[in-house]
Amino acid sequence: MCIHTYGAEYRTRNPKRPDGEGNPATSLYIHSVLAELRACWQFLTRRCYGKEEASELESGRAISQRFIHECLWPLLGRELPGSTNRLAIAIIGIGSDVTGLDDEISRDHHWGPRANILILPEDTQDLVPQVESVLARSLPKSFEGFPIHVDNTIMTGVCCSAIDRFFEYFLGTAKLPQSNADWISLTEVDLYHVTSGLVAIDEPGEITRRRDHLSYYPDVVWKKRIADWCMYITGRDAPYNMHRVIRRDDLVTARIYRAAYCKQVMELCFALNRQYSPYTKWLNRLYRGLPRFVDEIAPLIDDIITCDDFERAVQQMISANYVLAEAIATLGLASPPVRKEFDDSLTALTLYDSAAEIYSTVPSNLVPYSFNRTEMWERLVRDALFATEQCHNTGRSGPPAVHQTHEVESNLSTRS
Repeated sequence: MCIHTYGAEYRTRNPKRPDGEGNPATSLYIHSVLAELRACWQFLTRRCYGKEEASELESGRAISQRFIHECLWPLLGRELPGSTNRLAIAIIGIGSDVTGLDDEISRDHHWGPRANILILPEDTQDLVPQVESVLARSLPKSFEGFPIHVDNTIMTGVCCSAIDRFFEYFLGTAKLPQSNADWISLTEVDLYHVTSGLVAIDEPGEITRRRDHLSYYPDVVWKKRIADWCMYITGRDAPYNMHRVIRRDDLVTARIYRAAYCKQVMELCFALNRQYSPYTKWLNRLYRGLPRFVDEIAPLIDDIITCDDFERAVQQMISANYVLAEAIATLGLASPPVRKEFDDSLTALTLYDSAAEIYSTVPSNLVPYSFNRTEMWERLVRDALFATEQCHNTGRSGPPAVHQTHEVESNLSTRS
């Protein structure tokens, strides 16, 4: 019987799983046996095949799930009996292992089992110090041969945080968005960070509730998001400007426009699929897995980004914009495009028509404002660079919460 299957059958047949309600000694014994069997299997595959597994490298997310259920959760149940019903553990935030895209390269630094232990605001003062004490005192140094890192600064590895602090750190606010202004003030990449990954255990249910609320934009904000990106890839990072800089023989700027255009087309495709787009490093890889409109647009993007003939690239951009306009019409957001002959001066303004039609369905006071595009990455790097010994001496366990402000919030509130 497969080791993983045996573990699943044990948990299925024993409703008193190691969640603080069963017998901790029995749970610990079973998980110890499973760990020993798995270690033996890994040793044998390394000896026989000269690599970690006979199959492809296992994802960090799968390893982290086992770590949570077989090591961390039983440990918290033993050390904090009666308190586990107030805890949640998730694999969320930044990192390739959260997205499920980690590979050999990912493992060259700060890599290992991860778990975000999240605590309700009302339990913060009581439980956070207790959990941190357990981690410092009893957490093993490794799991299945992978080193365990405790990191409360940028919330990777194993960390403990109040739920409010987690959202403040990634979104700039712990308050869930309610108005259109609230949504526009949040950065899409940061929304991706807090809604991707998975929740392994959620006894209070609060982290699941918040992630459900943030799962995607409300309809009116979604429509504005699409209209804005239609505008960008028609008149700015678009065939219009690329064509004009080519006529001026400025091929460096042409390459800049070409890359910016392809990036924003991918981001628009995420919006058409009602999914948040990730940050640039994973944009292309995750874009290829979108369920709709990729088959038609991806070949055009590939040709645009690789071809040496810049005029051909401009024509392919125009073709891609027509495909996008047709996709938008398929979603019922605008009329089907009317194909026009190439105009050497204005090039192609197809998606301007789509944008104008969508904007007409959006509240007028929302149209002039732009989505916040300042990622939490900026705060993260500053905190990492300036997390000096003085910060630690003040008792700070992590970066300060920074509440993002956005011009749109005050203006919309006064004009609505």
